[in-house]
Amino acid sequence: MHSAADFATPIALVAACLLLGCAAGCQRHAPADRPPVEATAALGSDGQIQWHGMGGCADCDGIDSQLTLRRSAGRSDYTLVETYYIDRRGVRFAEHGRWQQSDSLVRLTGDSGSTRVYALLADGRLQARGTHGAVLPASDAAALVPVSTSDAP
Repeated sequence: MHSAADFATPIALVAACLLLGCAAGCQRHAPADRPPVEATAALGSDGQIQWHGMGGCADCDGIDSQLTLRRSAGRSDYTLVETYYIDRRGVRFAEHGRWQQSDSLVRLTGDSGSTRVYALLADGRLQARGTHGAVLPASDAAALVPVSTSDAP
């Protein structure tokens, strides 16, 4: 007859292998593996840059955000598309307006009068901020990652 101690080592080995396999799989899909886009340089010239991110939501399953900033001939426009997910169904909202940068803060002013402020972080991500630039609770999780840039046509 076998005692509990006879099974302890094999069970511990199986558990350790499962944990290592999960950790390796999770790291493979992490956003940090993407090559960084030079967001800071792109903001200073004509062209466009796009950021993407998935943020938390108090009354939904998550918010998928895609922000595109465009600059052409002195005009700075943006498009923000947010999709709010509830039970795998998404409700999409689009906002358009003008943007301006002051130091590391990017301020979006929507055509409807809305205002959003983001901090341009050293690694090129945009982090949501309060209207005066103050850090918001859990704002690191909601940071948008730069995904593409293009020069003006």
